[in-house]
Amino acid sequence: MRGLATWIGLCLCGLLAGMAVAAVPQLPQPRQISVFDGLPSNRVNALAEDRQGYLWIATRDGLARYDGVGFRIWRVGDGLRDNFIWSVHVDAQDRVWIGTQNAGLAMLDVEREAFTWYDRNSHAAIAGNDVWSVASTPDGDVWFGTAESGLHRISPDGRVRQYAHEPGNADSLPSNGVSHLAVDRRDGTLWIGTKGGVARWTGSGFARLPVDALPSLLIDGLTVDDGGEVWMGMHGAGMVRRVDGRIERLPWVDPVLGQPALHMLLEDAQGARWLDTRSGLAWERDGRVDNVPLYSTTSRGLVRPAWSSAYEDREGGLWFASSDAGLWHLPANWRNFTVLQRRLGDPASPANAFVYGVAPATAAGGRGLWLVGSGGVLDWMDPETGSIEHRFTEVCGALLVTGVLEARDGGVWLGCQDQLVRFDPLSRAVRRWHADGSADAAPPGRIAHFVELQDRTLWLATLHSVQHRDRAGRVLDTVHRGDGRGLGFNDSVEQLARAPDGGLWLVGSGGLRTWNDGLRRFEAIPGAPGIALQGVAIEASGDGHRIWLAGNGVLSVYRWDGASLHHLDTVDAAQGLPTVAPGGVLVDDAGVVWMTTARGLVRFDPVTRRVRVYGVRDGLPSHEFSEYPMQMSPLGYVAAGTADGLLLFHPRQVQWTQGTPTLAVESIDLRRGDDRVSLSPLATQLELRHDDRDLRVVARLLSFTDAHAHRYRFLLEGDDAGWVETGAAGERIFPKLAPGRYRLQVQARTADDAWSPSQQLVLHVQPPWWQAAWAQLLFVALAVLLVLWIGRAYRGRLKRRHAWQLNEQKRDLAEQASLAKTRFLATLGHEVRTPMTGVLGMSELLLGTELEPRQRGYADAIRRAGEHLMRLVNDALDLARIEAGKLELDAQPFDLVELLDEVAGMVEPMARQRGLAFRRHIDADTPRWLLGDAGRVRQILLNLLGNAIKFTEVGSVSLQAAPMAGAGVRLVVSDTGPGLNDEQKAYLFRRFEQAEGVRTASRYGGSGLGLAICQELAVAMRGRIELDSTPGQGTDFTVDLPLPGAQPPGTRPANIRPPRPAQRPLDILLVEDDATVAEVIVGLLHAQGHHVVHVPHGLAALSETTASRFDLALLDLDLPGIDGLALARQLHACGFTAPLLAVTARADADAEPAARAAGFDMFLRKPVTGALLADAIDALLAGDEVS
Repeated sequence: MRGLATWIGLCLCGLLAGMAVAAVPQLPQPRQISVFDGLPSNRVNALAEDRQGYLWIATRDGLARYDGVGFRIWRVGDGLRDNFIWSVHVDAQDRVWIGTQNAGLAMLDVEREAFTWYDRNSHAAIAGNDVWSVASTPDGDVWFGTAESGLHRISPDGRVRQYAHEPGNADSLPSNGVSHLAVDRRDGTLWIGTKGGVARWTGSGFARLPVDALPSLLIDGLTVDDGGEVWMGMHGAGMVRRVDGRIERLPWVDPVLGQPALHMLLEDAQGARWLDTRSGLAWERDGRVDNVPLYSTTSRGLVRPAWSSAYEDREGGLWFASSDAGLWHLPANWRNFTVLQRRLGDPASPANAFVYGVAPATAAGGRGLWLVGSGGVLDWMDPETGSIEHRFTEVCGALLVTGVLEARDGGVWLGCQDQLVRFDPLSRAVRRWHADGSADAAPPGRIAHFVELQDRTLWLATLHSVQHRDRAGRVLDTVHRGDGRGLGFNDSVEQLARAPDGGLWLVGSGGLRTWNDGLRRFEAIPGAPGIALQGVAIEASGDGHRIWLAGNGVLSVYRWDGASLHHLDTVDAAQGLPTVAPGGVLVDDAGVVWMTTARGLVRFDPVTRRVRVYGVRDGLPSHEFSEYPMQMSPLGYVAAGTADGLLLFHPRQVQWTQGTPTLAVESIDLRRGDDRVSLSPLATQLELRHDDRDLRVVARLLSFTDAHAHRYRFLLEGDDAGWVETGAAGERIFPKLAPGRYRLQVQARTADDAWSPSQQLVLHVQPPWWQAAWAQLLFVALAVLLVLWIGRAYRGRLKRRHAWQLNEQKRDLAEQASLAKTRFLATLGHEVRTPMTGVLGMSELLLGTELEPRQRGYADAIRRAGEHLMRLVNDALDLARIEAGKLELDAQPFDLVELLDEVAGMVEPMARQRGLAFRRHIDADTPRWLLGDAGRVRQILLNLLGNAIKFTEVGSVSLQAAPMAGAGVRLVVSDTGPGLNDEQKAYLFRRFEQAEGVRTASRYGGSGLGLAICQELAVAMRGRIELDSTPGQGTDFTVDLPLPGAQPPGTRPANIRPPRPAQRPLDILLVEDDATVAEVIVGLLHAQGHHVVHVPHGLAALSETTASRFDLALLDLDLPGIDGLALARQLHACGFTAPLLAVTARADADAEPAARAAGFDMFLRKPVTGALLADAIDALLAGDEVS
């Protein structure tokens, strides 16, 4: 029973409070939204709301979508074909339909990406493109009316049918000009407003309203309310069709002009009706009609718009579209607050434009409020009706009034600058005290704060002093700052309050202090914060009292135990409290704390710890409140002054947003390459490429109640460590996301500090192809193959390195062997030449004597054998030079024809001797003069021709010359010998190899070096020798020599030597250590008539030169003691001027340059003959140089 009684009591209290709240005066003040706010045009024709909560607006300059913060606009270029939009409608499928002036009807798809057009070109059934109105019925049909072409219906299957006015047919459309369409939400009945009246669709035809019941057939507006009544706007007066079929005039008149209301625009969810009047806008509730003043920020004054439509959104907010003044909005919470503003010439409005002081008017059971402020007038207000009476004008003359208090005796105390006034409302008696008065003077400064204690004494305060008076006004005490009684030199007084124990508390820059009546001073309260405070509120609670203290950006609550304060909680900027000093603070009967600040009205609920800041978008006249405390009436009404009027509200009437608005993802786009790509905002999962970047997600909380106070946060699971706050932007950009799967959560917080459920979007960032599974497998396989390849390559490298090391070793060995061979050949040549000089020289001397034929034959055989041996030695030395790269070619212009004639002259006798025919042929275009080494060419030809003659038994040998392509000569040596097989041809050019090996050598002789040397000489001249042979058919050797052409060197024949003159006897010095060679040379020179002195070494030669005079000196280079080179230098140093002739057995290529550098004039290699010696002596005597 006790619980039941408690429940009944609570219900009764709630009922009584609800009754009190219901009487709060409501003064709607719609806010204008114009082109200055982003609206495309101030001419607004129609409104609609989609499933998410966006407001769609049809204007004369495009289609707009509004989210409470900004507009998205579609115009020509964004998919529209016409910017003039007559109508807009959202059907049950959330498609947006728009009617244009010149382009017909368009449908914007659910994704808001593409328009589908319906016009005369696309559908033959459409008779006109000027679409005035659009609506849809529950059966899925879309209806649209045109200016002159009747009504059209689009069925769900896309078929279009036209309905037109048919004269004489009462079931047809009243007129082809269809301006308005409305649907009865109860049964889906379609009502049509035309230029010829109103009708409804019956399913098979149109049922018209009686023409005689309508004052005008031209319909300006059409509305069907939730009860099924049809409201029609017309010229002169509006009409209504009741549910029972009766047609009546609107029962309301313009509250300003007294003219009939033109149209009932809207019946809201609270049952109020909003009327189109000649004065602008009015509203009716419970039979009372009030004008709604419309202040235009663009026009800077009151306006009277021409209304085109009205709409109530899902939150209860009201929207009014005008054809000349833009869009007007009343938020859903507009009933939370009432604003009373001063209107010049209106005695029913407050006399004080800015109310500073407010006090309860409780005398004789009163429930009103006293108001003072900038007008210097004392007003009394009934908060239940909003009525105001001006009780006392010119309180302080022209001065503003800052403080007011009604004492328990009914007298009203008023504070001004340097003046205190007491006014008796009943007798209207006035008593004044001035700061410069002689008795009971008022404190200097602006008196703003009053408090009456239990003993009925009065305390009042200015910014810098506190005064105590009795009920008659006599001064009991005055405390000034800096007088040592608790107020410091820099202290300021912000508020006076009655303490829970009936004493006096003071709030100021020095914190919270209490008055010690015994010590007559202010003292600090134990437990109070030591910071500057601006307000205090005392709340009675079950455990005593709770004390709320407000400072700059901080609100703290303490428990009062009768002697000290104990801290319970603190709220600051972390919970959303504005960081600004409050003007006043109070606690309502529900325990909710209210504070006025320079940034709006703050509401704090200690239970939920939620902070809500109300501003102008919540219906406040201004967010700048006065710095003086607000007050609450006996019935719980709160009044506070602002710069733009008095704010009046009841805390229980201030409603929080019911439910949570829709959080929508407005847009998603990203940068792909150089393009910005838009993605569907309705998608729940997105596939992104690995190189996509700058992903931008824009979210909007679709609540029009202080939308600018919405706050957003994002959480990207898989990347963010926690929620990322983005403030009011509702936008976040992700520059680059690593491949992977993410889940993006978005939340928004309403102005009432409630977070919406999160919107979730799954993001799958595809890896680059090289990170895909198949690519990873491929990379693994490639890695394995690479490892195998590296292993194989490493093994190959090791093999190559070993092979290279082996080759290097072989090369070193080969170089060593080659060097050894070269040295061996040089040594061999030197050692062979010396005895060969004796053999050839002695044989020549022997042949020069009288011999018997038999003896001469023996001597000639000895000579031939020696010459053959020398050819072998010379061939070996040439091959050694070629291998060493030291073979030098003497390139000189030579006559090819003469060379061939010379060679032919040498070999032709040999061929005839063997019974062979010799043929020579030179093509006519063969170049005659070439640049090259004629001696080496002669050597090649003699070798090839010699072999051909040697190996041919029967037949012929031929020599042919022909030009090469480009430059050079081709020489072909042919024979009719036995020929060669493939095996023989394979090793024919090898060194020391012959066609049939030992058999050939034993039969024909030779060393096997000739052809090898010929091939090497041809290559040295950048040519080659090719072999073409068939067994039994002979052999052809083709020598290609790419020798450049040359000009003849002169007119003297090339090889014609002038006749050798007779030599005079010469005195010749011969330095030779070998006795045999010396004997040969001496004999050869004696045979030529010369006198020869022979010495075996250099010292003897120096002695001889000092003792005798010589015409010529022949020096061997390899002498005992001092060699021939040093001897030549010594001889020149000693003044020996006769020519020096070097005669040496050295076969190396460096011998001759070294000899000439030492001073030798001529150089001869052993063996020498008498002819060589004679030619050399002739050349020395003639001054020529012959090697």
